[in-house]
This record gives sequence, structure tokens and C-alpha cells, in this order.
Amino acid sequence: MPLSAKNGHFYPRCSENPAPGREAWRLPGHLAAHACWADCLLEQSYCPHFRHTSVERMYATMNSQQAFLTTWRIPDLKFGYSSWRDPEYAEIWSLLNDGEYRKALQRCKEIRRTLTTRSSRKRSAILVAQAFAELATGASDHARRHAGQAIDLYPAQWSGHRILLTTLASSQAYKAAYMHLQCLDPGPVPVWDEPLPNEDVHTALAAWSWLLGDWDAVAKHLRTAFPEGVSTMPARIQEDWFRLSLYRDRPEDAVAVAMLLIGERDVAMTDELLQTFVQNGWTKEALPLYRTAFENAPKSELLRRRLVALCIREGALDEARRLTQPGALDLAA
Repeated sequence: MPLSAKNGHFYPRCSENPAPGREAWRLPGHLAAHACWADCLLEQSYCPHFRHTSVERMYATMNSQQAFLTTWRIPDLKFGYSSWRDPEYAEIWSLLNDGEYRKALQRCKEIRRTLTTRSSRKRSAILVAQAFAELATGASDHARRHAGQAIDLYPAQWSGHRILLTTLASSQAYKAAYMHLQCLDPGPVPVWDEPLPNEDVHTALAAWSWLLGDWDAVAKHLRTAFPEGVSTMPARIQEDWFRLSLYRDRPEDAVAVAMLLIGERDVAMTDELLQTFVQNGWTKEALPLYRTAFENAPKSELLRRRLVALCIREGALDEARRLTQPGALDLAA
């Protein structure tokens, strides 16, 4: 399309004839005057200011620039079990629950001198407590070693594995962490143990898959973590699901989350989000989303113009005529 310069930007010369074969531009009356203008609204790649990839545009729409899953961590152990008959164990669990990690670490070291008289389950428990206290005080190597010893003593547990997985992830050994957790099935566990909920298991697997760049695995694990759909995902994970739909070229997945996100954003943020569809070539999917956005903000001239442009592009000419009746569209807005 021929371009003309104005104020450092480029605009279509609306007096030029439309490109051959573009039947949608052969419109009657006042609607024909908006043909090249509508093309500009949809094909902003003509303007250097808008020459961004769809993924770059998508990042601009999100509240944070970093994917949430890249920062997701396995939740810390809580040490909430309060039914120990052994007062020494009850004391350590209480200290850890209260965040008194250095005191708890000192008591663990003292109690371990008598571990030879305890069962393997109780020896494993104190090693788990010591490993967590070490992890909380920055001694990751010691935490990894003692968590491994706890697992060797009593494999049927989650707590030792959770500490081990946390150390692997913190050292960026994402593949090792993924393989370890994927194969983990401790079976029946002690009463003091803290199993990882299925939602957290698959969110962790999704997070490490993201960091490994395995987008299909991310999608698989998020679907398992949230089997009732996108609407049940936390807001930050919904945003990551939108990113993921772009990486995987899945417009249907993007639509599902966009319908949720546009109801929570102002007009400018909504437009930025939906322009990602247009820039990615998903104009068919963008049209009903812009309809919904315009219904939510019927006084927005920006959304009206975007909707007219998409109607023209997709052949919904009656709707475009209605939206562009005299007085309905303010080109100067």
C-alpha cells in the first residue's frame, strides 16, 4: 500500500485504489471512505512504530514482563504437625513452624546424637527438619545432603523429596528436578509428612518445562493441574497461558483466556491484548473479542474503530455500516 509521511509516522494514502482482489473494500457510500483507514488499523506493521513481533506485543500487555512460571517455586514445608509424643520433636516442629530456623537447627544437631536409639522413621524426620532449617538459612549443599539421607532412611515420604527438589531447582537443574518429580510416588506416608498437592506437582512440572522451553509439556501439566479449565487458574498463570498460546500458535487457547482477561482491564490494556491477535493474523478470533470489549465500553471510539476495521476484514459489512453511520464514528478521536 502506498504510504505518506506525517509527523514522523506513515499512513496509507486513502485516495489510492485498494489492492487488486480485495473485494471487501468495494463498499457503498460512506463506508468506502474508511477502507484504507481500516486497513491501517489492522495492518500496523506498515508503521515502524508498530513493527513488533506478536510475542513482544503480548509482553507489553501483561502486568509484569516476566512469565510467572519462571519464578514459581515449590511451597515451603510448614511443619504444622502438632501431635508428637516426643517433646523434643514437638519443640523442633514448633520452632520451624514459627520461623526460628537457627534455633531449630541447633536442636536438630543436639538430638541427632541420640538417633541410634530411634526408629528409621523418626531418624528420617529429624533429618528432614535439619535439612529444611539448613535450606532456610542458606546452607543448600548441607540441606541437599541431609534430605538425601532422610530419603535413604525412609523413602515413603514427600518432605525430603520436596527439599531435594527445591535445591535442584535453585541450582537450575530443571531437567533433573522434572525427572525426579515426574517419577515420584511415595505411597502411604508418615503422619508428620507433607505431601505435595496434585495442583502443585503439575504446576512445578509446568514451571520447569517452561524453563526448558518444552511448550507442549507446559500445556499438558497446566491442564492436569487445573482440570476444570482456564477460569480456575490463578490470574498470573492465566497470563502465562495466553503467552503459551502464542508460542504454540493456538488461537483457540488464546481466546479462552482473553475472554477472562478483557473483563479485568481498561480500554487501553484491552486493546493492547486484542491487537496481539490481529498482529498474529488471528483476525477471525479477534472479531468476537472486540465485540465483547466494545459491549463493555460502548463509548470507546478506539474500540469502535477497531471493530469496524475487523468487520470489514471479515466481511461483516452490515455490522460495519451500522457502526459507521453518521455520528457513530469519530475519526478524530
